[in-house]
Amino acid sequence: MTTHSNDTGTSRASSVFLVLCALLCTSCSEQWNSHDPTKETPATVREAADEALAAFQSKDGERLASLVHPNKGVRFSPAAYVILDEDVVFTRDQASVFWTDAKTHLWGYAEGSGNPIGMTSAAYAERYILDRDFAHPSSVRINDDHSSGTTHNNAAEAYPGATRVEYYIEPSAGEAEGGSDWAALRLVFEKLDGSWYLIAVIHDAWSV
Repeated sequence: MTTHSNDTGTSRASSVFLVLCALLCTSCSEQWNSHDPTKETPATVREAADEALAAFQSKDGERLASLVHPNKGVRFSPAAYVILDEDVVFTRDQASVFWTDAKTHLWGYAEGSGNPIGMTSAAYAERYILDRDFAHPSSVRINDDHSSGTTHNNAAEAYPGATRVEYYIEPSAGEAEGGSDWAALRLVFEKLDGSWYLIAVIHDAWSV
């Protein structure tokens, strides 16, 4: 009888120990997942766009790369008219080193002057993405672009089925040249497996 009692007690102690271990592992797993940066993705295209804009402003390549389309990459257009065969396309890996890559890319040609836009990606971001405070725009529109400039905006044709989020800054009140200091940044997204991914960054502004 005494031996049977000891065996039963040992069995119960072992069971309790295993249960405690399981609970501890579950707790550790939940704690690790709560710090996993890939656990939560933007639920709406506006949230994804705000996240991408924040990545550019904070110069966070890894953050930007996580939002770039895994198959298509992201295309950069320095003007409203998208040239699919010529505008620079970055892969996720290239986006992750956006602010550290020393390579000079030909991003296109400046409107008006026609001068080549030869810059590093960091310099391009300063001139064609962060040139205005798009985090505080006059308005934000989805698939409803402003038509302020003389350059044809072909984003809808270039990216059929995609979703555009436009951050628009109105011209200054009483601006001397009749309101030519407006600007727009259009971030284009496609949905893949339930998540929004960035496929294009388009800069639009007055040109002469």
